[in-house]
Amino acid sequence: MQSWLAEIPYYLDRWIEEQAVNRSTLGRVLDGLDIALRDEVQDHTSRGQEPNIFIPGLSETAWWNNEHFPWITDLEAATEDISAEFEGLGGLAGKRTLSKPAELADEGRWSAHYLYYAAKAYPRNLKACPTTVGTLEPIPGALGCGMTYFSVLDPGTHIAAHTGYTNAHLRCHLGLVTPRGPRIRVGNETREWQRGKAFVFDDSFEHEVWNDSNEGRGVLLFDIWHPDLTEIEIRAISHLMAISRKLIYRNFWTKEFVTQ
Repeated sequence: MQSWLAEIPYYLDRWIEEQAVNRSTLGRVLDGLDIALRDEVQDHTSRGQEPNIFIPGLSETAWWNNEHFPWITDLEAATEDISAEFEGLGGLAGKRTLSKPAELADEGRWSAHYLYYAAKAYPRNLKACPTTVGTLEPIPGALGCGMTYFSVLDPGTHIAAHTGYTNAHLRCHLGLVTPRGPRIRVGNETREWQRGKAFVFDDSFEHEVWNDSNEGRGVLLFDIWHPDLTEIEIRAISHLMAISRKLIYRNFWTKEFVTQ
Protein backbone atom coordinates (compact mmCIF):
# COMPACT_ATOMS: atom_id res chain seq x y z
CA MET A 1 0.00 0.00 0.00
CA GLN A 2 1.28 3.46 -0.85
CA SER A 3 1.60 5.72 2.20
CA TRP A 4 -0.60 8.53 0.89
CA LEU A 5 -3.61 6.19 0.71
CA ALA A 6 -3.85 6.13 4.50
CA GLU A 7 -4.74 9.84 4.46
CA ILE A 8 -7.58 9.54 1.95
CA PRO A 9 -10.44 8.20 4.16
CA TYR A 10 -10.23 11.25 6.42
CA TYR A 11 -10.75 13.61 3.49
CA LEU A 12 -13.57 11.53 2.05
CA ASP A 13 -15.40 11.38 5.38
CA ARG A 14 -15.09 15.13 5.77
CA TRP A 15 -16.40 15.70 2.22
CA ILE A 16 -19.38 13.37 2.82
CA GLU A 17 -20.29 15.35 5.92
CA GLU A 18 -19.82 18.75 4.30
CA GLN A 19 -21.85 17.79 1.21
CA ALA A 20 -24.54 15.98 3.24
CA VAL A 21 -24.12 12.90 1.06
CA ASN A 22 -25.89 9.65 1.91
CA ARG A 23 -23.03 7.21 2.54
CA SER A 24 -25.03 4.35 1.05
CA THR A 25 -24.74 5.98 -2.39
CA LEU A 26 -20.95 5.66 -2.16
CA GLY A 27 -20.79 2.03 -1.12
CA ARG A 28 -18.53 1.00 -4.01
CA VAL A 29 -16.14 3.91 -3.44
CA LEU A 30 -15.90 3.21 0.29
CA ASP A 31 -15.42 -0.51 -0.34
CA GLY A 32 -12.71 0.28 -2.86
CA LEU A 33 -10.79 2.39 -0.36
CA ASP A 34 -11.02 -0.38 2.22
CA ILE A 35 -9.68 -2.87 -0.31
CA ALA A 36 -6.77 -0.56 -1.17
CA LEU A 37 -5.97 0.13 2.49
CA ARG A 38 -5.87 -3.61 3.18
CA ASP A 39 -3.56 -3.99 0.17
CA GLU A 40 -6.00 -6.51 -1.36
CA VAL A 41 -6.60 -4.97 -4.77
CA GLN A 42 -5.19 -7.99 -6.60
CA ASP A 43 -7.65 -10.24 -4.75
CA HIS A 44 -10.60 -8.40 -6.31
CA THR A 45 -9.50 -7.58 -9.85
CA SER A 46 -9.18 -9.41 -13.13
CA ARG A 47 -5.83 -10.92 -14.03
CA GLY A 48 -3.41 -8.20 -15.10
CA GLN A 49 -5.50 -5.41 -13.57
CA GLU A 50 -3.84 -3.58 -10.67
CA PRO A 51 -4.91 0.03 -10.05
CA ASN A 52 -3.98 1.97 -6.93
CA ILE A 53 -7.61 3.02 -6.40
CA PHE A 54 -10.06 0.24 -7.24
CA ILE A 55 -13.83 0.64 -7.48
CA PRO A 56 -15.52 -2.78 -7.22
CA GLY A 57 -18.52 -3.62 -9.37
CA LEU A 58 -17.40 -1.83 -12.55
CA SER A 59 -17.27 -3.69 -15.85
CA GLU A 60 -13.80 -5.15 -16.33
CA THR A 61 -12.53 -5.48 -19.88
CA ALA A 62 -9.14 -4.51 -21.26
CA TRP A 63 -10.38 -3.30 -24.68
CA TRP A 64 -13.77 -1.63 -25.13
CA ASN A 65 -15.90 -1.73 -28.26
CA ASN A 66 -16.34 1.69 -29.85
CA GLU A 67 -20.10 1.16 -30.04
CA HIS A 68 -20.26 2.06 -26.33
CA PHE A 69 -19.07 5.59 -27.14
CA PRO A 70 -21.17 7.44 -29.74
CA TRP A 71 -18.93 10.52 -29.41
CA ILE A 72 -16.08 8.67 -31.17
CA THR A 73 -17.63 9.50 -34.56
CA ASP A 74 -17.29 13.25 -33.94
CA LEU A 75 -13.84 12.80 -32.44
CA GLU A 76 -12.55 10.98 -35.50
CA ALA A 77 -14.20 13.50 -37.82
CA ALA A 78 -12.17 16.27 -36.15
CA THR A 79 -8.83 14.55 -36.76
CA GLU A 80 -7.49 17.05 -39.30
CA ASP A 81 -8.21 20.08 -37.08
CA ILE A 82 -6.90 18.34 -33.96
CA SER A 83 -3.78 17.31 -35.85
CA ALA A 84 -3.24 20.92 -36.97
CA GLU A 85 -3.39 22.08 -33.34
CA PHE A 86 -0.96 19.34 -32.36
CA GLU A 87 1.44 20.63 -35.01
CA GLY A 88 0.85 24.17 -33.77
CA LEU A 89 2.14 23.13 -30.35
CA GLY A 90 5.25 21.71 -31.97
CA GLY A 91 4.06 18.27 -33.02
CA LEU A 92 6.77 15.63 -33.10
CA ALA A 93 9.63 18.09 -33.35
CA GLY A 94 8.80 20.95 -30.97
CA LYS A 95 9.66 21.48 -27.32
CA ARG A 96 7.85 18.92 -25.18
CA THR A 97 7.60 17.85 -21.56
CA LEU A 98 8.90 14.44 -20.59
CA SER A 99 5.94 12.24 -19.77
CA LYS A 100 5.52 11.14 -16.17
CA PRO A 101 6.71 8.82 -14.85
CA ALA A 102 9.58 9.27 -17.31
CA GLU A 103 11.33 6.11 -16.11
CA LEU A 104 8.63 4.00 -17.78
CA ALA A 105 10.38 4.78 -21.05
CA ASP A 106 13.25 2.37 -20.49
CA GLU A 107 14.40 2.92 -24.07
CA GLY A 108 14.08 6.05 -26.19
CA ARG A 109 11.99 9.10 -25.30
CA TRP A 110 8.33 9.51 -24.40
CA SER A 111 7.11 13.09 -24.22
CA ALA A 112 3.95 15.16 -24.26
CA HIS A 113 2.17 18.40 -24.96
CA TYR A 114 -0.06 18.49 -21.88
CA LEU A 115 -3.61 19.83 -21.75
CA TYR A 116 -4.33 18.25 -18.34
CA TYR A 117 -2.03 16.34 -16.03
CA ALA A 118 -3.74 14.38 -13.24
CA ALA A 119 -6.83 16.59 -13.74
CA LYS A 120 -4.86 19.84 -13.44
CA ALA A 121 -5.04 22.19 -16.42
CA TYR A 122 -2.17 23.42 -18.55
CA PRO A 123 -3.78 26.75 -19.55
CA ARG A 124 -1.43 27.87 -22.33
CA ASN A 125 -1.83 24.67 -24.33
CA LEU A 126 -5.59 24.59 -23.75
CA LYS A 127 -5.87 28.11 -25.15
CA ALA A 128 -3.90 27.07 -28.24
CA CYS A 129 -6.20 24.12 -28.98
CA PRO A 130 -9.80 25.42 -29.25
CA THR A 131 -10.97 22.72 -31.66
CA THR A 132 -9.48 19.94 -29.58
CA VAL A 133 -11.05 21.36 -26.44
CA GLY A 134 -14.41 21.87 -28.15
CA THR A 135 -14.38 18.30 -29.47
CA LEU A 136 -13.52 16.83 -26.06
CA GLU A 137 -15.93 18.97 -24.05
CA PRO A 138 -19.05 16.77 -24.56
CA ILE A 139 -17.12 13.60 -23.62
CA PRO A 140 -17.63 12.70 -19.92
CA GLY A 141 -14.38 13.41 -18.12
CA ALA A 142 -12.21 14.10 -21.18
CA LEU A 143 -11.38 17.58 -19.93
CA GLY A 144 -10.04 17.10 -16.46
CA CYS A 145 -10.91 13.69 -14.99
CA GLY A 146 -7.34 12.49 -15.38
CA MET A 147 -4.85 12.84 -18.23
CA THR A 148 -5.37 14.73 -21.50
CA TYR A 149 -2.38 15.33 -23.75
CA PHE A 150 -0.70 14.82 -27.09
CA SER A 151 1.59 11.83 -26.57
CA VAL A 152 4.77 11.51 -28.63
CA LEU A 153 7.00 8.45 -28.96
CA ASP A 154 10.38 8.98 -30.58
CA PRO A 155 11.78 6.21 -32.78
CA GLY A 156 13.23 3.35 -30.77
CA THR A 157 11.08 3.98 -27.68
CA HIS A 158 9.73 1.30 -25.38
CA ILE A 159 7.31 2.06 -22.52
CA ALA A 160 7.58 -0.71 -19.96
CA ALA A 161 4.56 -2.71 -18.86
CA HIS A 162 2.60 -0.86 -16.19
CA THR A 163 -0.92 -0.29 -14.87
CA GLY A 164 -2.91 2.92 -14.42
CA TYR A 165 -3.97 4.74 -11.28
CA THR A 166 -7.64 3.73 -11.11
CA ASN A 167 -10.28 1.63 -12.85
CA ALA A 168 -12.69 4.56 -12.50
CA HIS A 169 -11.19 5.83 -15.77
CA LEU A 170 -10.97 4.45 -19.26
CA ARG A 171 -8.46 5.79 -21.75
CA CYS A 172 -8.92 6.84 -25.37
CA HIS A 173 -6.28 7.29 -28.07
CA LEU A 174 -6.87 9.10 -31.36
CA GLY A 175 -4.19 8.38 -33.96
CA LEU A 176 -2.56 11.49 -35.48
CA VAL A 177 0.92 10.51 -36.69
CA THR A 178 0.89 6.76 -37.16
CA PRO A 179 3.73 5.11 -39.06
CA ARG A 180 3.62 1.35 -39.45
CA GLY A 181 5.16 -0.55 -36.58
CA PRO A 182 4.37 1.32 -33.31
CA ARG A 183 1.95 -0.71 -31.21
CA ILE A 184 0.32 -1.03 -27.81
CA ARG A 185 -0.48 -4.13 -25.80
CA VAL A 186 -3.31 -4.02 -23.27
CA GLY A 187 -3.85 -7.29 -21.46
CA ASN A 188 -3.26 -10.03 -24.03
CA GLU A 189 -4.14 -8.06 -27.16
CA THR A 190 -1.84 -5.82 -29.20
CA ARG A 191 -3.01 -3.15 -31.65
CA GLU A 192 -1.45 -0.54 -33.92
CA TRP A 193 -2.66 3.04 -34.25
CA GLN A 194 -4.27 4.37 -37.42
CA ARG A 195 -4.54 8.03 -38.33
CA GLY A 196 -8.06 9.29 -37.70
CA LYS A 197 -9.10 6.21 -35.75
CA ALA A 198 -9.76 6.03 -32.00
CA PHE A 199 -9.87 3.17 -29.55
CA VAL A 200 -10.72 2.89 -25.85
CA PHE A 201 -9.08 0.65 -23.28
CA ASP A 202 -8.92 0.25 -19.52
CA ASP A 203 -5.45 1.34 -18.48
CA SER A 204 -5.82 -0.28 -15.05
CA PHE A 205 -4.94 -3.43 -17.01
CA GLU A 206 -1.26 -3.98 -17.68
CA HIS A 207 -0.21 -2.26 -20.89
CA GLU A 208 3.03 -1.76 -22.80
CA VAL A 209 4.04 0.33 -25.82
CA TRP A 210 6.69 0.03 -28.52
CA ASN A 211 7.90 2.28 -31.32
CA ASP A 212 10.62 0.32 -33.05
CA SER A 213 10.04 2.14 -36.33
CA ASN A 214 12.27 4.90 -37.74
CA GLU A 215 9.58 7.57 -37.33
CA GLY A 216 7.87 9.32 -34.45
CA ARG A 217 4.34 8.47 -33.37
CA GLY A 218 1.80 11.02 -32.11
CA VAL A 219 -1.66 10.50 -30.60
CA LEU A 220 -4.22 12.47 -28.65
CA LEU A 221 -4.61 10.66 -25.34
CA PHE A 222 -7.35 11.36 -22.81
CA ASP A 223 -9.13 9.73 -19.91
CA ILE A 224 -12.90 9.41 -19.55
CA TRP A 225 -15.11 8.33 -16.69
CA HIS A 226 -15.99 4.66 -16.57
CA PRO A 227 -19.56 4.52 -17.95
CA ASP A 228 -20.79 2.39 -15.01
CA LEU A 229 -20.15 5.16 -12.46
CA THR A 230 -23.01 7.19 -10.99
CA GLU A 231 -22.99 10.98 -10.76
CA ILE A 232 -22.40 10.98 -7.00
CA GLU A 233 -19.57 8.47 -7.36
CA ILE A 234 -17.94 10.72 -9.96
CA ARG A 235 -18.23 13.70 -7.60
CA ALA A 236 -16.63 11.74 -4.76
CA ILE A 237 -13.82 10.35 -6.91
CA SER A 238 -13.14 13.81 -8.36
CA HIS A 239 -12.71 15.12 -4.81
CA LEU A 240 -10.40 12.24 -3.93
CA MET A 241 -8.34 12.88 -7.05
CA ALA A 242 -7.84 16.51 -6.09
CA ILE A 243 -6.64 15.41 -2.66
CA SER A 244 -4.41 12.63 -3.96
CA ARG A 245 -2.91 14.99 -6.55
CA LYS A 246 -1.68 17.20 -3.73
CA LEU A 247 -0.29 14.20 -1.87
CA ILE A 248 1.32 12.41 -4.81
CA TYR A 249 2.29 15.08 -7.30
CA ARG A 250 3.36 17.94 -5.04
CA ASN A 251 6.88 17.77 -6.46
CA PHE A 252 5.61 17.87 -10.05
CA TRP A 253 3.84 21.22 -9.86
CA THR A 254 6.51 23.76 -10.64
CA LYS A 255 5.81 27.47 -10.87
CA GLU A 256 6.49 27.37 -14.60
CA PHE A 257 3.97 24.56 -15.19
CA VAL A 258 1.18 26.19 -13.18
CA THR A 259 1.49 29.65 -14.68
CA GLN A 260 1.85 28.76 -18.35
